[in-house]
Amino acid sequence: MDYLIKPCSFLFIIFLTYLLKRTGMFKKEYSMIVMKIILNITLPAVVISAFADLERDLSLLLLVILGFGASLGSYFLMYALSRKAGKADRIYRVIGVSGYNVGCYGMPVISAFFGNIGTITSIMFDIGNSAMMIGGNYAFTSILLQTGGESTPVRPSDLLRRFFSSAAMITYMVVLVLYILGISIPQRAADFISPLSSANAFLSMFMLGLLFTLPRKKEDWKGTLAILAFRFAVGAALAAVMFHILPFSLEIRRIAVLLLLCPMGSVAPAFIERCGGDGELASFTNSMSTLSSLIVMSILAGYFN
Repeated sequence: MDYLIKPCSFLFIIFLTYLLKRTGMFKKEYSMIVMKIILNITLPAVVISAFADLERDLSLLLLVILGFGASLGSYFLMYALSRKAGKADRIYRVIGVSGYNVGCYGMPVISAFFGNIGTITSIMFDIGNSAMMIGGNYAFTSILLQTGGESTPVRPSDLLRRFFSSAAMITYMVVLVLYILGISIPQRAADFISPLSSANAFLSMFMLGLLFTLPRKKEDWKGTLAILAFRFAVGAALAAVMFHILPFSLEIRRIAVLLLLCPMGSVAPAFIERCGGDGELASFTNSMSTLSSLIVMSILAGYFN
């Protein structure tokens, strides 16, 4: 039963924050401040700490391809399956199923159970995944579904600007280049910023508590459950295949399984709304995706350990 302690502690932080929000102590709008702290301070600190004095293993770059391929594949599979759906519903579906929120939610859980190797594996996967999650799915949707309005003119420069819009992504790319070149980050640097990296898991769960929303109507559950079922089914199928074919140690292959069960991207509701979909429904789906993924990932990670 010891492996349930960490999942329960994560859930405790989430629901405590949600209850305090309901009492008026915190507001949902505070989540944007917390997100900026995570993306620009604590997550970069986690990345730097993970790569300190790390021995180079270029085979891990395969995880970058896995992250991108999983996100891209999920997008076009749903695009094909939703041909008969209305445009707004289709926008909600294709963006909702593509991309994994690794940095804010997947990485804290995986790092808590697997330590430094969990963080490094998550970072490699997230570099590829982020190309879809923070702009790629939005660009494909605006072009393929001709959403019109402000989302129509999507240029490569816009995607690059979005990709490098946070310190976390810049840090990802810098440490990746250093890793490829065989240049290690001094351990003293990691020790210096350890108070920042240690705060990342708490802030991530705190942010989810602020963002957590309840459904507006019963019909919201139908769309949400369809998205969750698709994400878990595709993630489980990919995980089963990748677990057997990836040329890594058992530990890294187990981490890859968890990464493919990570929740919906945090920016997905905004992209869905901008493209003409139901942003409020997407926000509820995002909350349920994150909560359910955290529970499944935590229990599975505890079982693996």
